[in-house]
Amino acid sequence: MSIFRSFTNLKCQNRYICLSRCLLTHALVFCLILLAYPVIANAQSWVELSQEQRAVLAPLEEDWSSLSPPRQKKWVEVANRYPSMSEAEQSVLQSRMSQWAELSTKQRQRARDNYLRTLNISPEKKAAAWESYQQLSDEEKKLLAEKRAQTSKPTTVTSPTLK
Repeated sequence: MSIFRSFTNLKCQNRYICLSRCLLTHALVFCLILLAYPVIANAQSWVELSQEQRAVLAPLEEDWSSLSPPRQKKWVEVANRYPSMSEAEQSVLQSRMSQWAELSTKQRQRARDNYLRTLNISPEKKAAAWESYQQLSDEEKKLLAEKRAQTSKPTTVTSPTLK
């Protein structure tokens, strides 16, 4: 800390040294701005999208500005591929985008967590679990969902306050 104070409290006795420090600082700031520019430049506002892209991505309109630039780029690529998709693929995409847009922030986080958790399960185990789930009656599925809701891990929001 004392080194920092001694550096910042230095009085310039030579104006060329002061000028060089100032120029060096400005050059550093300029370089940092240039490094950050690609991230900022890749962000796309909703109005900058083509009419066709906006039509495809309509379910995401409200959330568009909160999406990160890489996520926006991914969705623009999906919208660009949309015309070459079959009608069935287009229907599934629109349905899933609408469902995602309707989820709350908490529900989206839970969906992301579940997805990440399933990455650790082998495809064979996933298929076997899905097959056994499909064998259940509607009542058994409902009971299983209720049981899961009761045994879910507490989150910051749902956990009791420590006394």
